[in-house]
Amino acid sequence: MRAGFQLSDYLPDTWPKSLSWYGQRQYYMDRIIEQAAPYLHFVLEEVEKRGMPTEIALLPVVESGYQPFAYSRSGAAGIWQFIPSTAKHYGLKRNSWYDGRRDIHASTRAALDFLQDLYKRLDNDWLLALAAYNSGGSTVERAVRAARRNGKSGDFWSIRPLLPEETRHYIPKLLAISAMVMNPDYYDITLKEIPNQPHLTRLQIKEQINLAVAARLAGLSLGELRQLNPGFTRLVTPPGGPHDLLLPIEKGARFKWGLSQLSPAERIGWIYHTVSPGENLIGIARHYGTTVAALRSTNRLRGSTIHPGDRLRIVTAAEPTGQAAGREEGSPSHRGVTHTVTNGDTLWSLARRYGVTVAQLVRWNAIATGTPLMPGQKLVVRVYSNT
Repeated sequence: MRAGFQLSDYLPDTWPKSLSWYGQRQYYMDRIIEQAAPYLHFVLEEVEKRGMPTEIALLPVVESGYQPFAYSRSGAAGIWQFIPSTAKHYGLKRNSWYDGRRDIHASTRAALDFLQDLYKRLDNDWLLALAAYNSGGSTVERAVRAARRNGKSGDFWSIRPLLPEETRHYIPKLLAISAMVMNPDYYDITLKEIPNQPHLTRLQIKEQINLAVAARLAGLSLGELRQLNPGFTRLVTPPGGPHDLLLPIEKGARFKWGLSQLSPAERIGWIYHTVSPGENLIGIARHYGTTVAALRSTNRLRGSTIHPGDRLRIVTAAEPTGQAAGREEGSPSHRGVTHTVTNGDTLWSLARRYGVTVAQLVRWNAIATGTPLMPGQKLVVRVYSNT
């Protein structure tokens, strides 16, 4: 990364504030490196392919702390903090199953496209392009014109007083972090080294898969898998396919072998429901802990009309997660309980303890009936109430 730095000389000696803030917070730098470690090799590789300053690979530190689930008050999302309109313009797909703003690969390529467009628009000046990434191209263009009318150069430092407050601090933050990466000893901080090699492999999955099942096959926790694949907003990949799944390189072979051994029902964790007289989608969704939208999508329904005898496919663990999560009007509230398995626990004994059914435990945790439980394994249990 240091070999490709191009902007480091632009930090004025009169701007010590950002340097001081980061330099006094070793714990913050440690956390940032831990967050960035799985993604940084890919991001840097993409930046280098385009001949861009490699400081840009540090921009997600300023934007989101390299947290793929980061959301802002303005509706920006992902490590690059795309707002919906810009995401749409740069081809990032968004629907009830997937948000491309949180997809590490898709959002990185879109962000670099956006920055290159701003660079060309703003006289091939990277600092102006970066300022425009934060506040918008038109805002920076107006500031440049105003500065030049007053006999100034129109570079970032001359227009800085004319920019929104957040943007005035945005560039110094990036340059301060870059200066510390360039010379950590000088600033008395320690940076954990990240091996200069790919950390992740991208596997193409031809059909839907439950992320809990995928995690088990790869030998990861569900949280670890979701951290690498934050674009999926449900616990199941979208209907149809193919879909890409990011995994640690060393887990790829194990995952592919395990996937080849699963039947379609085991892979997706679905069950079938035959519609009875008087039933509707809201009631069925409530019963299975899913949503009407998920039922429509999975069963390719255009509306909400169903008939007695219809056979619906129910995808388990298909509810939205994170900020996309919600509760349908009229559905019972529930609180989630995480149970850590101890010696002697069985699905039957846990169902009795929590007042639920074995079928519900199987559905909520995307496991097969009769699956032996292992001490230390964590199970999700939903305890419903109508209050």
